[in-house]
Amino acid sequence: GPAGPRLPLEGVWRMKKRVLTIFLVAALAGGLCLLGWRGLERARGAADYSEAQQIAGVEPPEEEPAHSSAEEPDPYAAALADVDLEALQAVNSDVLGWISIPDTELSYPILQAADNQYYLNHTWKQERNPRGSIFMECTNSPDFAQFNTILYGHRMNNDSMFGTLKYYSNLDFWREHPSVYIVNGTGVHRYDIFAAHEVGVRDIVYRLDLEESGLREDFLAFCREKSVLDTGIAPQAEDQVLMLSTCVDSSSQSPIRWVVLAVLSE
Repeated sequence: GPAGPRLPLEGVWRMKKRVLTIFLVAALAGGLCLLGWRGLERARGAADYSEAQQIAGVEPPEEEPAHSSAEEPDPYAAALADVDLEALQAVNSDVLGWISIPDTELSYPILQAADNQYYLNHTWKQERNPRGSIFMECTNSPDFAQFNTILYGHRMNNDSMFGTLKYYSNLDFWREHPSVYIVNGTGVHRYDIFAAHEVGVRDIVYRLDLEESGLREDFLAFCREKSVLDTGIAPQAEDQVLMLSTCVDSSSQSPIRWVVLAVLSE
């Protein structure tokens, strides 16, 4: 009769429905596994850097910040004076310093490798992780003695690593966090932030021959012109600059970067 052929057709639809259900469940399970794995990676990366702070003995200051002077020493510099770089270097000899912006998430060891790729996806303990590390341009002198020393780090969505830097588009944030502290083999050094802006990866700020080519003045003029901050700080060609470089968003695909520049304080 006319109803006979419908039974196989209904069976086909039931089979298709089962297959679709299995596919959707598998896709959901795969997505949850991926989210779980990424969450585990984030947790492992955070644990690595929490351990770094413990090993280094990084402690917050016991009083409000004050720029160093003969009468009133800088409490942030004092709090960082006992950072144990040797203990960190015993774990990884690529550690060359510590960077901190007080009262922010930014407090990490500084690494330097033979290239600029390794620490993009390895923590300071050399464990593979998308969080990566804060690391120095591989051609820079590890003693921070060049005119422009470049540090790289990922812009993480949770403000870790160099995620804090995005807030320097706001003058009030700069007023509350005006300085970057670097600890290295010669002690604690304060760098005062003077500019923040977007740049292209081929712009002058990434040139590695500024001193040899006599381009230091051009570099400073470029930064003054581009800066979204009016800090009133005007570095000179004989000064030492620290440039913190990160992406403009959580992806590194764009050729545009966000940089925060600071000058070594006397």
